[in-house]
Amino acid sequence: MAPKKRPEAQKPLEVVLRPRSKRNRSPRDPEPEAKKLNVTGCAPGRRSDSDCLPAGLPGLQDPQPCSSLVRALHQHRLGRTAWPSLQQIGAGGSITGLKFNLLNTNQFFASSMEGTTRLQDFTGNTLRVFTSSDTCNVWFCSLDVSARSRVVVTGDNMGHVFLLNMDGKELWNLRMHKKKVTHVALNPSCDWLLATASVDQTVKIWDLRQVRGKASFLCSLPHKHPVNSACFSPDGARLLTTDQKNELRIYSASQWDCPVGLIPHPHRHFQHLTPIKASWHPRYNLIVVGRYPDPNFKSCAPYELRTIDMFDGGSGKMMCQLYDPESSGIVSLNEFNPMGDTLASTMGYHILVWSQEEAGARK
Repeated sequence: MAPKKRPEAQKPLEVVLRPRSKRNRSPRDPEPEAKKLNVTGCAPGRRSDSDCLPAGLPGLQDPQPCSSLVRALHQHRLGRTAWPSLQQIGAGGSITGLKFNLLNTNQFFASSMEGTTRLQDFTGNTLRVFTSSDTCNVWFCSLDVSARSRVVVTGDNMGHVFLLNMDGKELWNLRMHKKKVTHVALNPSCDWLLATASVDQTVKIWDLRQVRGKASFLCSLPHKHPVNSACFSPDGARLLTTDQKNELRIYSASQWDCPVGLIPHPHRHFQHLTPIKASWHPRYNLIVVGRYPDPNFKSCAPYELRTIDMFDGGSGKMMCQLYDPESSGIVSLNEFNPMGDTLASTMGYHILVWSQEEAGARK
């Protein structure tokens, strides 16, 4: 059965701005150091992709705490904290995937356009190289790690996926996609279940215990456009995919081959933009994703802002939007901390940190 697409919004949203200075900053001016908060809520005057949520959040585990959490999010300026300094790779050496080593918090795994997947520490030492292409034509685009099964999985720009153990031994190397593997994800509940996404417009689900070749996938999920990411929900029961155009899809473990939800959302891709990827909240049924307004998108409004959008993962309805008027770039990646009360958003050379730290003082 074909999934039913979410209807276009009848009740629009409005972005409420709080000006920080008397003059309007030119788009060419450098971004200010201080970051401020703007949270959009349910109000008339702006078209939206989906209806705005009421006070309660249907489909969430605990609506009231979740509602107050997101509505109270604000950005906290971290100041000039002394962070560890790592040796830079240099031009063309972008980090494409990073995971902390849960067995040693002073270490992290990283895949890069340098052509390696490696284990490093925070003093800049390379402890182990898992994969190395030894050529500038092949690089690694994605990475995931299971501390429980002690395995590392990484994908390259030629469609290959590598599975290795923590000691660096290669278990297999297979060409699972026709083109670049943009994302790999191990299921947090069943870490033998692997999802891979590719610019060949497919997402594939694999059982690592039964991989015999490129045709041994459990199911293939075709998309209309290349796919940036495929992320399992924290409970492992659902899969969230982000394409390179205007659609978020939600799949359920009970029926992987058919999406249970489609959310229209503008996040088109171009070559020099970090791919926009939607992600889950670690505790609630929430989806967060950066918006890149598209004049060709059906619900696009004039002068639409580049907001951070939050959706109810059950109903697909818009919950709220976050926006910083002094940092108006495109937010490509969003990640909550494990408690879910702080959100980090990447925007070009900037990282925006939204937290509840000062929420009590402002009430």
